[in-house]
Amino acid sequence: GAAGRAAQSPAMALVGLLTPKSRRKAKTLADLDADGALLVDITADKALDSISNSLRSVPWGVKADELDIKAAHALIKKGCDFFLVTAAGATVGAAKYDRAAFILSLPPNPDDGFLRALEDIPVNAAFLSLADGPLTLQRLIDVASVRAMFDKYLFVQISAATSSRELEALRDVGVDALVINMATTTKKSLTALKKRLTELPRQRKPRSERTSAVLPAGLNTGNADYDHEDE
Repeated sequence: GAAGRAAQSPAMALVGLLTPKSRRKAKTLADLDADGALLVDITADKALDSISNSLRSVPWGVKADELDIKAAHALIKKGCDFFLVTAAGATVGAAKYDRAAFILSLPPNPDDGFLRALEDIPVNAAFLSLADGPLTLQRLIDVASVRAMFDKYLFVQISAATSSRELEALRDVGVDALVINMATTTKKSLTALKKRLTELPRQRKPRSERTSAVLPAGLNTGNADYDHEDE
């Protein structure tokens, strides 16, 4: 008998961004089984405890403009799984703390030298925001250019209204995770986005990686040197 189809996994990870105004939507991320939650401008111990309880099994992290090893240790003890940091604000000692993941927020126009250096510094991923305008071809080129410079994960902030074709384009240039601002997103729109991610067509292999077609034995390939009289 035919085996049942396994549930299709989303094409990219989905992370919700929570601010003080949208922190109550942590439960929405838990209900939708999101891949992560990024907390911005939320530092009070009571608020962190409340959000952590609402997220249940969803990994959560903190955006930290400045982070040293002492601050990192304190947040990790509260359950923090990852940090979004800047190159100038995080100390090397904190970034080498192996009990959490570190995502580096990229500057607006990073040069090639900056991007190449990402391979050799202690961060697990890079973050780029596309939330302030439409996904134009130029912006897609910018994402592809950044993606080509390193092999670590790439997180991109987008709008929950991003269409299936735009999602497919982001997936095809190598984006690994999408970050959605929960302050401007409803549960309905986030559910629809996750559905679009799950239903994206399978990524086609680049032409250079496709296997050549093999013709059945005995099929005439139209060889000009073939001569019936040779038989």
